[in-house]
Amino acid sequence: MSLSPGTYTVYDTDSGRVLAYYFGPNRIGTWEHNHTENQKWRIKRYPGSPGYAIQNIMKTQKYLPDRMSGPYTIGVDECDAGIFELEHQFQDFYLIKLIGKSIYLDYPYLELDDRYTPVSFAEKSTFKGCFWRFEKISDDTGSALKRRPNDFASISSVPQPKTTVPQSSGSLYVDDAHLYTDMLFNMPRTPFTRDQRVAVLDWARKLGASNVPTIESFDECERRLGAPLRNTNNPGRNE
Repeated sequence: MSLSPGTYTVYDTDSGRVLAYYFGPNRIGTWEHNHTENQKWRIKRYPGSPGYAIQNIMKTQKYLPDRMSGPYTIGVDECDAGIFELEHQFQDFYLIKLIGKSIYLDYPYLELDDRYTPVSFAEKSTFKGCFWRFEKISDDTGSALKRRPNDFASISSVPQPKTTVPQSSGSLYVDDAHLYTDMLFNMPRTPFTRDQRVAVLDWARKLGASNVPTIESFDECERRLGAPLRNTNNPGRNE
């Protein structure tokens, strides 16, 4: 599912922080969501190409670049803007990937300058720290992008995802597979929700794992583990 152009808030899916542009130091990172203009981004399509540009809506109208500047990711003008594929993963989750490369925008959680957390570009073998959630604000895309033919000369087309399982009710498609495989093999920074557990267990079965427990067995295990834990925390309860 391709992302429709417009203005968005872009969330780090692990912490709930949002992608933000810092005008003073000219840096891009994440910050707690406060609904300010520096946290709103125009997602634009390049004419005649599969690529996107990502522009902050502040008056400086800086773009997300295609590389870091030392330890920082800085805002750039349109001529130096990165050209990105937005790879759909699940619901409104996407990966922000440099077109034609295996380099992704991620959030390494290195906190600098008070509560500011920089983002970076990294070549990734797993997608931990790379999932972004796009929440649409409006259809505004600002001014049209100029065509950049040289940047697309070697890219005839972007392969479209293919399904790995039959398209039937409850099936998982390749985009879902990417997400669930990453969830299965990379421990999340926050505990799984019950829905996430169900999804991961289901995907484990589709991967061919044997002896995959049911969600009911997990619930029973937690219930049994929780009872002595509550009694330990409340020693007077059984007196």
